[in-house]
Amino acid sequence: MIAFRFLTAAIIIGAAIVGAIGFAGPYDSLKELAENKGFGKFSYFLPVGVDAGIIVLLGLDLWLTRMQIPMPLMRQTAWILTVATIYFNTNAGVPDPTVSNPYPSLWDDPVAVGMHSVLPLLFVATVEAARHAVRRLAHLAEDNSMDKVRASRWFLDPLRTFGLWRRMRLWEITSYAKALLRERERLVYLYRLRARYGSKRKAPVQVSLPLRLADYGEPLPAPPLTEREESEQAEAEARKRSREAEREAAREAHEQEMARLVAQSEARLHEARETARLQAEVLEREARIEAERHEREEARRKEEEQARADETARREAARPASRNRPEEPRATRDSPAEQGRGPASRASQAAPSQSGGTLSREELKGQREDAELHAASLILANSRPTAKEFGGMYGQRETWGGDRLRVASNRLGSDAEFRDRAEKLRLERMLASTADRHSK
Repeated sequence: MIAFRFLTAAIIIGAAIVGAIGFAGPYDSLKELAENKGFGKFSYFLPVGVDAGIIVLLGLDLWLTRMQIPMPLMRQTAWILTVATIYFNTNAGVPDPTVSNPYPSLWDDPVAVGMHSVLPLLFVATVEAARHAVRRLAHLAEDNSMDKVRASRWFLDPLRTFGLWRRMRLWEITSYAKALLRERERLVYLYRLRARYGSKRKAPVQVSLPLRLADYGEPLPAPPLTEREESEQAEAEARKRSREAEREAAREAHEQEMARLVAQSEARLHEARETARLQAEVLEREARIEAERHEREEARRKEEEQARADETARREAARPASRNRPEEPRATRDSPAEQGRGPASRASQAAPSQSGGTLSREELKGQREDAELHAASLILANSRPTAKEFGGMYGQRETWGGDRLRVASNRLGSDAEFRDRAEKLRLERMLASTADRHSK
């Protein structure tokens, strides 16, 4: 980087020196030429005006280009002045007329002509180089130059190279690499067209038209495929569509499976929450029933104690009177109902307990109590059966089932303990059915 900076500084200094020499060297020659041509005192300013005009016009051309108002006349005038200063300096080297050569020309002394034209050429070349550098550095120049075609290509394939060169000139394709790429695409399209249809004439118009438009700079589409390539491409597209369909089906199946699992998980969670809620209700109901039962037992115990205390007090009060009363015969102590029934009636009452095929009185009473409790739980669950259906559950008649349903309905409204027991049974049956559903 430092070496490049030194080189740049040396070039600038050298260009300034060469330009100064090229400007000062021809001054005397142009001044003498102007004096000989009758310019008089103006001959001192003519060399300065010509050389300075070149610099001013080129600078003005750069400034106008920078201001985006270019004027090509400025640069053309500078070129005219450049040719003029070279011509003037060249004529300064022409020898003076003599008797033997009254009309000297440029070819009479070519060495002198060349020596007088070298310095103006150095000055003009330095000014043009500076102008080119300024345009490039200021991004004022547009690179419209066209690449050259390689000489080896002209030698190896002159006909196609001429077509390439012609298309570059006609359609302003400045890049040689871009032109080669288009030529390659054109040839590939042409050969594929011939392989598919045999010749360009046999091809359909819509296939051969792009090849014709390529001569006018139109980009070519994809080349036509052969029959084998078309079949392979169709098979590849079919396989691709099949894979896409399989992936789509797999994705839909996965989404359905995920939805099913989510729904199942939500259902299980809902069932678990419902079971927990029912268990909590059962526990709460059992606790409340137990508390109420305890309160009733406590109240009944107190009532029994109070009744026993009252009975004891009554007996104590009645004991002196009973001591003075004569004993009555046993027949008088029996109630008239018992006397009317007699031994036969009592035997008929004891007969069910002694026979092996019937239930005892206590068992019948327990059966009725269980049936009434069962009926009450069904009524609370809004599942009240008919009298015939309920009697059939216990192997009894329709009237028996209707009596149990009626008694259960009455006890629900009058007996709080019976209602609590029926509610507990209903909840237990609901929990059992929920557990069965969850296990299935």
